[in-house]
Amino acid sequence: MTNAVHLEDLEGLKRKITIEMPWDEIDTKVNQEVKKLRSQARIDGFRPGKVPEKIIEQRYGAAIRQETMQKMVDQKLREAFMEKSLNVVEVTHIDLEQVESSAPFKFSALFEVLPEIKLKTLEGQALRKRVASVEDTDIDEVLVRLQNQYKEWNPVDRAAAMDDKLVIDFVGYKDGEPFAGGEAKGTELLLGSKQFIPGFEESLVGVKAGEKKTIQVTFPQDYPEASLAGVATTFDVTVHKVLEGKVRALDAAFAEMLGVKEGGVEALRAELKQGLDRELAQALRQENKKRVLAKLKELNTFEVPDALIQEEIDRLLRVLQAEATKHKQKFAPDRNNEFFVAQARDNIVTGLLLREAISSFNLKVEPEHVRTLLEEKMSAYENPTQMMQLYYNSKELLEHIQSEAMEMLVVDALLNTAKIEEERVSMEEAIRGAQNAAQEHPHHDHDHDQCDHEH
Repeated sequence: MTNAVHLEDLEGLKRKITIEMPWDEIDTKVNQEVKKLRSQARIDGFRPGKVPEKIIEQRYGAAIRQETMQKMVDQKLREAFMEKSLNVVEVTHIDLEQVESSAPFKFSALFEVLPEIKLKTLEGQALRKRVASVEDTDIDEVLVRLQNQYKEWNPVDRAAAMDDKLVIDFVGYKDGEPFAGGEAKGTELLLGSKQFIPGFEESLVGVKAGEKKTIQVTFPQDYPEASLAGVATTFDVTVHKVLEGKVRALDAAFAEMLGVKEGGVEALRAELKQGLDRELAQALRQENKKRVLAKLKELNTFEVPDALIQEEIDRLLRVLQAEATKHKQKFAPDRNNEFFVAQARDNIVTGLLLREAISSFNLKVEPEHVRTLLEEKMSAYENPTQMMQLYYNSKELLEHIQSEAMEMLVVDALLNTAKIEEERVSMEEAIRGAQNAAQEHPHHDHDHDQCDHEH
């Protein structure tokens, strides 16, 4: 009797396969294993290799039969999946339906398959593509921010006002007792920076150098340290200095202070432009990628295997757990939360579509793609060549860059199929848009890892 294979479609991407096979095949394998063990077994009273098969059968027969049946099940499943050309994601359950020798050995398996995707590209589709450039006025605005950031601070003999900087000591009390982490000496505090909890900085407006002040503030309800969240506290503050900020002149000395040793302000402007060009290019790439993928998902709808969704939820939770641990925060998520499920589903859909697009366009990452991307990223560092070598020497870092390069190739390929309408925006608008998108999807930077996701 030959193997009988029956495939049944269940709900969605779920399938059931049933396989029947003759006991002779299993018995033959069991006998082979018994003979193999007989040649190796060490049993008191018998010379090596001379243990009777009957003794081996009595002692180990049941275990050998059980292990052989499991191996046969795995083997027959693999053969059936190949025969039926099934892209199996995960086998969720195996049921041994017939294990009595009076009938053929029969078992069934429940599993999920990958969806069949007949990719629709953006061919003929209208798509708005953002374009922007760095203007002189953008550089002017950055220079003003830098001048304010690097003010010259001088002591003044007057009452402190907002935008002044204080040098203070403080001790915090909860229920009349000092609490851990509530004490510091020689701390610089810029009034209005919102560096401290609400009410603290405002209470110090009007103090003078040499004064002491007791202030009462309540920690926010969402404060990371649970023992202080929503708690009313008292702080004894000693003010050592009140400093007034003076904006520095935009000259060669200012440029040198920022690391530009030659060329003065013009060289500083050129360096700033290079950095802004890089940041803008990345922002535009992110925004246009988002639009391409949104259109691609709109055109291609399909079911997603639950097993992949659960696997992606696990990954998202590991990222969040690592972040919570890093910031010493408690983390007890509900993995069935709609946000996690929706985010995981979207990540999987994106990854499967990218993989199909890579295959459809026959894309391949070449060494020059990796080098170009690395040069762009590392140009922000003081020693870009050394940083690039670090990536080339790390298998993990290099794979990440290769995935990112592949993502860029596939997005560009898709863009080239669309009817592009340019949407010109300012540099600030382009960069702000990318930052907002990153805040909306802080754990979504997994798309390119899905490009070569194999199951």
